[in-house]
Amino acid sequence: MIAIPDAAGRLAVALGGSAAAKLAASALVEADALGLPRFGIAMLDEWTVDATPAPARAGAQAIDWLDCSSCFAPLAVASATLDLAQAARQFGVAAVFLRGVRGFGRLAPFVRHLADAGLLGIAGAEGPPFVAPHGGSRAVIGTNPLALAIGQGADRVVIDVATSTATMADIRNARVSGALLPDGIALDGEGRPTSIATEVAALLPRGGQIGSLLGLVVELMAGVAGGGRGDAKGRGVFILAFDPARAGDDVDWQTRLAGLKRDWTDGGGHWPRGGSLSPQAELDADFAQRLDAHLARMTGPSGR
Repeated sequence: MIAIPDAAGRLAVALGGSAAAKLAASALVEADALGLPRFGIAMLDEWTVDATPAPARAGAQAIDWLDCSSCFAPLAVASATLDLAQAARQFGVAAVFLRGVRGFGRLAPFVRHLADAGLLGIAGAEGPPFVAPHGGSRAVIGTNPLALAIGQGADRVVIDVATSTATMADIRNARVSGALLPDGIALDGEGRPTSIATEVAALLPRGGQIGSLLGLVVELMAGVAGGGRGDAKGRGVFILAFDPARAGDDVDWQTRLAGLKRDWTDGGGHWPRGGSLSPQAELDADFAQRLDAHLARMTGPSGR
């Protein structure tokens, strides 16, 4: 067994020990702790000693476009998040568009960091075509997750959802296990509904037309405005942040957020927290062994 802070701390050191390394390490370890190993330290398979830690920025500015194709993606996204928080505090609002991003895991830890800094954070990531538009018959966009976070402490809300009915990882797992898929989530190569994972050529959007349009929004932001669509080197990602405190006393946003949470939960709703975990949580021996193997490779003679 290994405690989450210990695992994240060891990994952060191997990633360079910077603030971005700490955020990236925490995000990867958290994914494993949430039972999402494909978004966890398995991402370290992409790490190489000659990878650029983070893309170069052109100084302090409110908006930036960055090529991350030579970077270790979790570190690049973490670094962009930290820079964005600083820019949003300086300018009131800031945005960054990343392209060439390989797998980096979940969006929740990064928008949650922005919320903890007193900001509202929004992020989305496009990917290779795997989802058909509502009413369509072939894949056009990716699973295109969208995330948002605002607030601190008990009132903090973190939303992180794919805009598709399932993820590519779900389909891969079903192909391996031979399990049937739920009805109404996928199409075969002829555009017909299928529950057989090996036949899947496209997923359907979550929630019909609404989910389809949200996936299109992510594609427009990360793929079109950000330049990620069709990039063979990786995904397009956008992250936005703004400082609601700039409204001053005219808008008491924290009181309004607390009131919304109260109304939402009193009405029977679930207040999404984005999957954060207690610092006292532990990971099992299998995870500890996998982490040790990654760290040995990263810090050994061929590492650093």
